[in-house]
Amino acid sequence: MKNFKLKIAALAIVSAGFIACNNSEDAQDIATPNASDDISTDFITNKYIVVLKEGTLKAPQARGSKQAYETSIAALKSEVITDFKDFNLNSDNVKATFGYALQGFVAELTQAEVKKLSNDSRVESIENDFQISLEPFKKEEGQAETNRRDYTPWGITRVGGPASPINRTAWIVDSGIDLDHPDLRVDTGRSRTFVTSGADASSANDRNGHGTHVAGTVGALSNNIGVIGVAPGVNLVALKVLAGNGNGDFSWTIQALDYVAANGRSGDVVNMSLGPRTRYTDNATDNAVRRVASRGIRVVMAAGNSNDNSIYYSPARVNGTNIYTISNMDINERIAATSNYGSPVDYAAPGTSIWSTWIGGGYRNISGTSMAAPHVTGLLLSGGVRSGGFVRSDKDSNRDRIAVRR
Repeated sequence: MKNFKLKIAALAIVSAGFIACNNSEDAQDIATPNASDDISTDFITNKYIVVLKEGTLKAPQARGSKQAYETSIAALKSEVITDFKDFNLNSDNVKATFGYALQGFVAELTQAEVKKLSNDSRVESIENDFQISLEPFKKEEGQAETNRRDYTPWGITRVGGPASPINRTAWIVDSGIDLDHPDLRVDTGRSRTFVTSGADASSANDRNGHGTHVAGTVGALSNNIGVIGVAPGVNLVALKVLAGNGNGDFSWTIQALDYVAANGRSGDVVNMSLGPRTRYTDNATDNAVRRVASRGIRVVMAAGNSNDNSIYYSPARVNGTNIYTISNMDINERIAATSNYGSPVDYAAPGTSIWSTWIGGGYRNISGTSMAAPHVTGLLLSGGVRSGGFVRSDKDSNRDRIAVRR
């Protein structure tokens, strides 16, 4: 049995403001905390992610809607409580179940119950749940440009410009999306929050800004206002795993992937601008990514902002068909100083000084591999991705390919 202590950071390092009159104001990368930072208090006491061996639970059949998914997950919870009645599981201490990407549950357990479960032949793994959080934003206040119309950020131009999306969905696993933003087309019917307390438990609406920024790079509308995305007008689904203060539970990300496995279609794309700020690998998350990808759903992940080899980080380290890990390059096509690198990286994309949508119907300029990943998500939704050259100043012997539209 593993007992890890982890803090996950949404991979944005930021300089923020509103749309300015020109694109010459380069934001500077802000270094993330050192790997030596004490993160020992960030695991969630007595809360565990239990992954079961495939076939332990009845395979859920419900697909295609949020309501059908919730019904099937409720049925799985009843099954877990019945099948594991000898472990004192009940409706109060079983906090969540999943059955599409992985089979298992999240529960509050005593150390004695953890030990007993770890010896059960049906259990694949048990891990502590962990806190996830955004890196802090550095804000630079400014005035909005009122006459700006469909401003094209430099990153959109570099990857091939905006192009009409194919009829597929972008699943944004993040802090939610501003559901009323006039520059975004959000599928509110399928959007969902996995946050379980406070104001964020009631809606997938973004109270932070990070997820809205990611969504705008993917698909901000061509509607004569604000910015334009790589695949303007694409169907965006908000899967909130981070509360307004930027914090959340690691298990919520696994639940979001499970939801995509149940409701997504082949050709859809998941954007995960999430990952640990210190070296950490997690088999449960990695396997959930692989299962989603095996359904023909593409998964795009930020490489990380630790200036380190991404092979040491989940889920960025995952390789495979339909899986893409993305590093951050600047406008001069140099790898950003903080960007992770290494063999898991499939492409580099623009991630430094990126203008996009923000909460409250606004716009901001921020940086990080969080901003690079949605460029590739947009490409996959509007024709595909190929190499458009190679980055400068890479940190390993294999220069990252620059993502452009195929």
